[in-house]
Amino acid sequence: MPFTQLIGRDGELDRISRAGQSLHLTGDRGSGKSALLTAAAGAAREAGRRVLVLRGGPGPWPLRQLLLAVRHDLSDLPSPVRGPAHAFLGLDPELPPPPENELPEVVRAAIAAVARTTPILIVADDIQDLDPAALTTVTTLAGSPRITVLTAGRSTPGTAQAGRSTPGTTQAGRSTPGTAQVLQPGTAQVLHLEPLGPEDAARLLDGRHHTGSARDRATILHRAAGNPAALIELADPGSPAGGLLAEFTDATAWLPDRSRTLLLYAAAAGFPTEATRLSALTTAVASDWDPAVEAGLITIDDGVVRFGHPLAAEAAYRSASAHLRRRVHRDLADAFGDRPERRALQLAAAESGPDERIATELERAAAIFRRRGDRYEATAAMQQAAERTPSSQSAARRLTQAVADARDLRDTGWTAELYAQVWRLTDDPDVLAAAARPAAIAMHWAGRLHEAYGIVTAAHRAGPPANPADSAQLALIAAQIAWVTCDDDHRQGLPPLLAAAGDDADPAIAAYVREVMAPARHAGRDLLETVAVPAPETVLLPADRHRLGLIGAIATAEDRAQLAAGLLSRTVDSDAAPGFGVLPTLVGALIDTGDWERAQTLTDPGRTAGLPAMRVTLAAMRALLHALRGEHEAATRLARETWERLDIQGNRAAHVRLLRASGLASADGGDQENGYRYLRMMFDLDGRPLHPYLSSRSVAELAITAVRCGQQNDARTVVARVREAAGADPSPRMVALLHLSDAVLAGADADEESFRTAAAENGYPYEHALANLHYGVWLRRRRSPREARLLLTYAEKIFSELGAESAAGLAAREIAVGAQSATPQDDGVATLTPQERQVAALAAQGLSNRAIAEKLFLSARTVGTHLSRVYRKTGISRRHQLGNLS
Repeated sequence: MPFTQLIGRDGELDRISRAGQSLHLTGDRGSGKSALLTAAAGAAREAGRRVLVLRGGPGPWPLRQLLLAVRHDLSDLPSPVRGPAHAFLGLDPELPPPPENELPEVVRAAIAAVARTTPILIVADDIQDLDPAALTTVTTLAGSPRITVLTAGRSTPGTAQAGRSTPGTTQAGRSTPGTAQVLQPGTAQVLHLEPLGPEDAARLLDGRHHTGSARDRATILHRAAGNPAALIELADPGSPAGGLLAEFTDATAWLPDRSRTLLLYAAAAGFPTEATRLSALTTAVASDWDPAVEAGLITIDDGVVRFGHPLAAEAAYRSASAHLRRRVHRDLADAFGDRPERRALQLAAAESGPDERIATELERAAAIFRRRGDRYEATAAMQQAAERTPSSQSAARRLTQAVADARDLRDTGWTAELYAQVWRLTDDPDVLAAAARPAAIAMHWAGRLHEAYGIVTAAHRAGPPANPADSAQLALIAAQIAWVTCDDDHRQGLPPLLAAAGDDADPAIAAYVREVMAPARHAGRDLLETVAVPAPETVLLPADRHRLGLIGAIATAEDRAQLAAGLLSRTVDSDAAPGFGVLPTLVGALIDTGDWERAQTLTDPGRTAGLPAMRVTLAAMRALLHALRGEHEAATRLARETWERLDIQGNRAAHVRLLRASGLASADGGDQENGYRYLRMMFDLDGRPLHPYLSSRSVAELAITAVRCGQQNDARTVVARVREAAGADPSPRMVALLHLSDAVLAGADADEESFRTAAAENGYPYEHALANLHYGVWLRRRRSPREARLLLTYAEKIFSELGAESAAGLAAREIAVGAQSATPQDDGVATLTPQERQVAALAAQGLSNRAIAEKLFLSARTVGTHLSRVYRKTGISRRHQLGNLS
């Protein structure tokens, strides 16, 4: 694995490789600048460019190194350039050494001359340490033809730099000599390396094969704050002696005693803290902070002390003995009397062993962190509270809250670790059920659906909770898992879970579970008749949002898309973790109701950090949107990428969505056979829906594609199975889809009433337009051009409004064919059908049978048949003669 990929800098490396001009990298120490320079240099060499590395050093040494790097090219240069270069390098004893002040110009001339034949990349790291003459040379070369300069430094001019300092230097306030020249607009772009995001940081840490506990992993991720070097060194106690931690340790050791003591208090505090509060705990005065500031270890802004680098705080804390640290924590506990959450952490660090008083304070601290959205702190404090609790039963209860906090942190490993500890402490069904809910949700979010279901059933087997509502919640979670997995065992396990909730279970929960158990019985249909979307001004509590999300899911299953979209829209809260299925279900409802723009916005990958299952589901829905819009290449590409990340057995819902997207994209691209193959895979070999909801709603698209590739008989089997699955009282939407499927498969023998039923308004605009399109085509072929034109024009309008450009184009072409068929014709030309005329016109333009098939959504064999009939009816014997038909 490339190092740059390992540290999560893929995007930055891509930008460097695509940069059309020189680039300057900035960022904190350990942010990955040197690794990116190395990777960029390697990529440049592979691309055939000369790479020159400019290293720091005293006097003329750096520039001499550049000349040495091109010494083998000097012999081919003109003598005015070659001579001075040879003289500086001592390659021509007959030439006297020129003055050193001429070296920069000699280097510039030599490298510019070499670049005329070979493009050059100059790489310079830590430019703040370069000699001004070397920087001036780099600045000039950055604007030369065929020369790119890639530089890196810890900061842009005038900013503080946290890092090691030796006695007598003041690195933090030091400006970077000459850096401003390199950053002149038009000469170099600036790319600042931000800390790694949560997912990239986790990827880097996991790539180091970290073997500690999940709690340790979470702690390292939190303390490193996204700095790659901090992640690596904190995860590896045996880091090289020359690492950043060692440098910061050395810098701390050089500080005066009172400054070092202040730094220890700041590090032990664990949060940015007022300098006056910390100073009051020691004999230090305000000026004793200055050496640490000058060394670049801390900054003090608005009186608050902050460490400039995560490893600087680590070095300050590790430099003290365990005894001294405990004393410092006791002092801090006294100092934080007005900050109960920080006082609790300090007490816990100062004292060891079970202590209910400390456990209680930690639990209160966790509640404060939770309200502020500090999820790591809440989880850590709650786990500490459990560990300090003398009673195992109370400890298990506190761990249950820690499980929920870790879930909200989106740390699956920590959640699982805490949940396992609950089982080791208790067999109480109430506690186990309470812990199972957030643990199962975390596994679901992580895409580990079978593990999630196992957690629910294990809690169920442990015994019924005292409150039946807890059993109902377990049944709900299991049903939501079964909806995604479509696993028969999961669905068959729902009845006993629901039975444990008793006869008084929440009607919405019971209805949803039964919808998943037996979709054809429509258990939630009556419930929806009493539901309305709350007014925008209505204030919703979390419980209200949860209930609306549940009823919205029922509305989706009952094909009430408008109601589902309204209910689910009220549940979306960007500040809260998404509920089970709320976001994907809302996106699906928006697609169904024609609000494709909002659906696209809600599938933004930025919403899925820490939620792998959500990520693949929303990616599948983006692929579907591409396909519906006629962007078949984008749909196919995204579907393939998503399948690579998808556990098909664990998330059949996403798999089915990808099959539909791929099927529509393939058919839209002219490959009807492959399109049918994808759509057919949404059903099993016997034609039964792979997903009872998603597969069935694509039956008409399957039937349409089947006609285009001669698979009508197979499609009729699927339609029959879908009709069976829909039950005796299907929704109006399913009635329309089944009628459209029957009519399309019947072709010329179709019952017009089936088309009329399918084309009726039903609240699903895309399907409504699709029915009108095929009804119009059927009428046109039955010599009803006026009625056909009305329907086709109506379908084209709906498709255009939705953004389904390809479908709108198909409707427009059918309208054009109808217009041609209304024109009087003579002789054999008059006997051509509109489809034959359309095929002939395209063939006359020079299109091959395959190209015509793709354009008209036919098979190549059908195109050949149409052309044979054209030849027979018109007496034409050559393809080039088709242009004479008019």
